[in-house]
Parts: sequence; structure tokens; C-alpha cells
Amino acid sequence: MKKLGFGYKITSKVVVPFDSPFYMTVRARYLVKIGVTTAVNNFTSSTATCNSTVATPCTTTTTIVATCNSYEVSWNDHCYYLDGSGGTCATGYSRATNAVLTCIRTQFAGKSYANMVSDNCCIWTADTYECYGLNSNCNLAGPFVSGPTLGGVGCFNGQVNQPKQLTFCGSN
Repeated sequence: MKKLGFGYKITSKVVVPFDSPFYMTVRARYLVKIGVTTAVNNFTSSTATCNSTVATPCTTTTTIVATCNSYEVSWNDHCYYLDGSGGTCATGYSRATNAVLTCIRTQFAGKSYANMVSDNCCIWTADTYECYGLNSNCNLAGPFVSGPTLGGVGCFNGQVNQPKQLTFCGSN
């Protein structure tokens, strides 16, 4: 076995999968221990339904503020945006989770689509179910009057995947 500083690897087999929540937690603790203050954003998708009672910790984990585009929200050293891209995110971005959206949803008021106006108001995230919808200015150009709402426009445990589906993306 070879010690990597925050995990072990056997040459023929990985002992702990590097994309597992356990590994990411251990790695984050190690990075804090050695003084690295950037947040680890792993966008691990969830199969939990929207009425799950899982609490979302909305704590800021870094003092570093990402430099984002005008249509993006900066949180925990990452940039997040909404776009009518049908589940596809720009290079360097991935679909982000409902948990992150829960924490920053109100900050989308005054923002606009990144590139393309959507054709459906339910927000496609990295998770199995769509829990948020955009009630204001959805499918229309211009700034959003308010941010996404839990269950907004009837989006609750949905799985809608339209060609221009409203999509929530975050920087990797």
C-alpha cells in the first residue's frame, strides 16, 4: 500500500473509491489540516425524494469567494447558474444538487439565464428528483424576479427532461 496523504491505494485495487462520500470527507479534513481552505464540491447525486427530512447544512466552508459571471451565484468558492440547456452544463461545470440549490436559491433573484431560455420551469439537478421550480419569469428572457421555490410550479418529485429543460449547474 502507498499512503497518499488522505487515502490508501493498492496498485491493483483502490481500497476506498475516490468518488465516495467517505473519501471526499476524509480528503476535505486533510486539506483543512494542511491549510488548504478551498471547498470540495463533489455534486454527489441523491435519490432522496423531495419530502425527505434530510437536513441541509448551509454553512459556508471557505472564506474564498469565486469570481463568477453576472448571471451566476458565488457560494463556497464555486459558481452556480441556471440555464435552459436540457441537462447539459458548460465545460468545467456539472449539474449541482438540490441541497446546494436549497442554500442559494434566493440569490438567483435579479440573475438571468446563462445562455438559453428554458422550455420547462422544473429545475433539473444532479439528483434523481426535481424538487424546485422557477415561478417568476420562467421561460422568458430577462432577470428572474425571485429565485427557485421548493415545489414551485408543481415541481415536486418530478423527472422532466425536456430539450431546453431549466438546468442548475455548478463549477467543478
